[in-house]
Amino acid sequence: MTMFGGRYIIIITFNQPVNQLLVSWPQGEKDLEKNSGNDARERIINAAIELFSHKGYDATRVNDIANAANVNKALIYYYFKNKQDILDYMVHSLLNNAVSITMDYINTNIVDMIKEGYLDILPDRLHFVDDEATRHFLENTYKFYERVVDFAIVKRDIIRILMLESLKKGKHQNSLFNFMEFMANNEKNPIFKTISNADQDFVYSDEMVLFRFFFSIIPIVSFAAYFDDYKAATSLSDEELRNSFLNVSKIITDSMISGSDILLRSK
Repeated sequence: MTMFGGRYIIIITFNQPVNQLLVSWPQGEKDLEKNSGNDARERIINAAIELFSHKGYDATRVNDIANAANVNKALIYYYFKNKQDILDYMVHSLLNNAVSITMDYINTNIVDMIKEGYLDILPDRLHFVDDEATRHFLENTYKFYERVVDFAIVKRDIIRILMLESLKKGKHQNSLFNFMEFMANNEKNPIFKTISNADQDFVYSDEMVLFRFFFSIIPIVSFAAYFDDYKAATSLSDEELRNSFLNVSKIITDSMISGSDILLRSK
């Protein structure tokens, strides 16, 4: 404090340049706004999932989502073009996460075994050099399947929405068939590209695509969609129901083993 013109004036000193202070304070404010914005966006998505899965997509209004998320309706339109855009986001997010899990399995199991000479992909089968290689592959496959099933159970409300929409003649009628994009024989499909780069004999045959969709993807989708209903009807716990489904899936997979081969099509 110092005297100037008969008045006391408080002089504040800073331990760092003023320009640094001016930069750092707004940045902290921006981070706070960003975190707050992300929180609001998540509340909107979670509210939409809850309403779409229980009330139905068509019966849910944007006002309903705003009220459930405790946000202003205008904020929804800030993040999403419309209600359809919210559902599109859910579908793409589900697919991207599923592909990420699958790519992790492919890179750490299939590709590595091909490079090390333990696995050879033939047109009608996966051929392993010995029983130990087959056992190793199956162990990793069972772990991968568990991971996929657990992911589906967590995301069962979104999957239930897709199941409901697939039975309607609307824009999202074919949403479940988006999974087939990752069974296409082209470079845009990261799954096909990664495996075929490791073994050029790999292709998705028509039989394989049909099998993968109706006997691998759809069973998991149906299981997740009806998880709560089946649990209520049978009085099974979450863990009991999950483990029973995994055990049945393991029996089906084991039935495809012939010696050191896993058959991809009937003889």
